[in-house]
Parts: sequence; structure tokens; C-alpha cells
Amino acid sequence: MDLVMDYEEICHVIDTLMLLGSKGTTGTQASFLELFDGDHEKCKELDRIIAQKMNFKACFPVSGQTYARKLDTIVCNCLGLIAQSCCKFSNDLRLLQNLKEIEEPFEKNQIGSSAMAYKRNPMRSERIASLSRYVMIDALNPAWTASAQWFERTLDDSANKRVSVAEAFLATDGILDLYINVTSGLVVYPKVIESRLMSEL
Repeated sequence: MDLVMDYEEICHVIDTLMLLGSKGTTGTQASFLELFDGDHEKCKELDRIIAQKMNFKACFPVSGQTYARKLDTIVCNCLGLIAQSCCKFSNDLRLLQNLKEIEEPFEKNQIGSSAMAYKRNPMRSERIASLSRYVMIDALNPAWTASAQWFERTLDDSANKRVSVAEAFLATDGILDLYINVTSGLVVYPKVIESRLMSEL
């Protein structure tokens, strides 16, 4: 259910996402207004065409030099939601693997641990948990940038954004690749589950 909720939130964000549009270097569209002989409607039409070409419903009606960095916070929060769900899944799976009820896939030539090759550590689930923690913490990064953004962007804005937003997407992609790998090869031990259930009755 968690991933379904995440999907619904992502759909909502995509549906309401706005593009910066063509606002010029300061966000005022002054150069375009001059190009269009002071015709504001042509400036608005330019933004509408750009939004349509890029599959957005609209552009920000007002901006500075950049779009409001709050948008990055909203997007990274969506990625953080996915990370939360996947992290919980991986922790639950690690617990169940410890109880020997479920096991993540173990490849033919896989080595369980660098120190103890015979071990069957749930290393994919451990990687999901590790990357998920990174994405959840990284989701705070755009919030700090948005709260500290001055009237025009500075390098503490753009340099940070180029790293944090891109890496949040890359890490989330890695999490989901691992999630798919684990779920597609999950091994379930019904007899162990039944035995534990019977011992509790």
C-alpha cells in the first residue's frame, strides 16, 4: 500500500508541476516584452507554447531569475517517500530472513560476505536500506536551499541543486532496481512460517 500511496502522490505532483518558462535572465521577460513591442499577451503565449512543447500544463506566472526552489523540495520529498517505503520493505525482509521465513535471491556465484563467504546476508536489502537513508536525508537539502534563497539565485543555490537533486534521482533509481530484483526472486519457506505460527498458537 505504501508504494501505491507514493505513486498517487507522484501523479499529483506531475499533474500540478509548473515549468519556469521563458522569463529571461531576471525573470521579468523584459527582453521578450521589448521584442514583442510591449505585447504582454505574446509573452504569455510564448510561455504557453513552451509549456505545451515540454508536456507541462503551465509555467510559473511569476518568478525571479529561477523558479521557486520550493519545487525542488516537493519533487525530492516524493523521492523521499519512495525511499521510506522501500526502506521499510527492506527492513521487514531482513527481519523475516533472520527468522528464515523468507530469503532474498542468492545468485549461484554470489559471495555472502567478504570476510565469511558462506554467509547468506540479505545484501540487496541492506543496500536498499542504505540508499534509502541517503535519499530521505537528501530530501532535506532542497528545503534548506529554498529557505535561504535570496531575491536572485546565488552559487549556494545552483551548485547545491545540481548535486542534490540529480543524486536523489540516481539513488532512487538504484533503490527501485534493487527492489525489483529482490521481489522478482524472493524465496518463501512456507513450512518454516507454518512451524512458527503453530508454535505461537
